[in-house]
Amino acid sequence: MKKIFLLLFITTTLLSCGREPANKKEVISETEISNIEELTLLSKGEGLELLKNNCYTCHSPQSKSHDEMLAPPLAGIKYNYIKHYPNRTKFIARMSNFVHQPTKENAVMKGPVRRFGLMPKSGLELEEIQQISAFIYDNQLDIPNWFKEHFEEQHDKPWN
Repeated sequence: MKKIFLLLFITTTLLSCGREPANKKEVISETEISNIEELTLLSKGEGLELLKNNCYTCHSPQSKSHDEMLAPPLAGIKYNYIKHYPNRTKFIARMSNFVHQPTKENAVMKGPVRRFGLMPKSGLELEEIQQISAFIYDNQLDIPNWFKEHFEEQHDKPWN
């Protein structure tokens, strides 16, 4: 019986290791907080245009199926970032830092990194990525038609 409990404990520990981003507990510098608070916010049109031109090639809400995706939909990414970083400033800091310098260790979504590979480094400037991250946090994003059902299957709860 002890062997079974030990095996269950080790399995649970191994499966849960690495689920949190490595930088989750890092403190955001005062300079970074100040830069985020002083961002010029994007209008709905500007934000959607930047998403279309820089993000939707891989994260398209127009995809026909999960198998067609090159990367997870932005709405799913937003959901996971908010789960880890509900504070707006931390959300923007962590998302923009990841997009600017993607690493497996700082990935919020480990499953998609295994499935799709690590996101390539963006050619955008950090401030522009921060503006896009703020837009994502502040706005409701379109989802692919199949996403709600996929989310509910994966998470065993309704998509809001």
